[in-house]
Amino acid sequence: MMSTSESEDVTFFDMAVAICPECGTPVAESGWYGIDMGSDVQCFECGNAFNMKEHATDRATLSITLSKNQRIKRLGVEEKVDLE
Repeated sequence: MMSTSESEDVTFFDMAVAICPECGTPVAESGWYGIDMGSDVQCFECGNAFNMKEHATDRATLSITLSKNQRIKRLGVEEKVDLE
C-alpha cells in the first residue's frame, strides 16, 4: 500500500473479466486466480462452470484509494490488457 497524502492510502487489485460461454454473462475474478492459475469459475447467471483463462477478454490493475478511516473512496484503472 502506498500513501498519496496524509489522509489517503492507495492499494491495488489485479482482476480479469471473462464471458460465460453458455449464456454470455461477463464474470469478474481476481487475475491471479483466473488467469495465472487457469482456474474454473462459475457463472452467477446460469451456473455454468468454465475455465476463466480460456474465455478471458480483459485483465486490469485497479487502484483503490482509501479515505483516512480506511474506507473505499475512489477506484481507478491503472493498467489494462486486452486478452482477445
